[in-house]
Amino acid sequence: MIEFKKKKALISAVVAIFLALTVSAAFAHTLYMNILDNEDGTITVEGMFSTGSEAAGLPLYLENEKGDVIQKLKMDEQGEVTFKAPIIPYTVFLDGGPGHTVRQKGPLTP
Repeated sequence: MIEFKKKKALISAVVAIFLALTVSAAFAHTLYMNILDNEDGTITVEGMFSTGSEAAGLPLYLENEKGDVIQKLKMDEQGEVTFKAPIIPYTVFLDGGPGHTVRQKGPLTP
């Protein structure tokens, strides 16, 4: 568990540094998403905008390979959500509104 927290802290620090170096008017509202395998059968998704604000309250969808929604979730106040990993290939879709969406394949757990 301590190893996971160190890994999560390192990833968050790298993302924060990256955002600090790339924030500009052209990227004022870019939405970013980190997908973390908690190595316990669950997945945590973190969302934030390039402005530094969290993706609090945004809808998050898990989609199967056909693009059908298999689960709808909502980001918490810190812009995070944790869920049980699907046993099928899936895509994570974070919806921040028109022009502010991000999709990424989700990790499969054994």
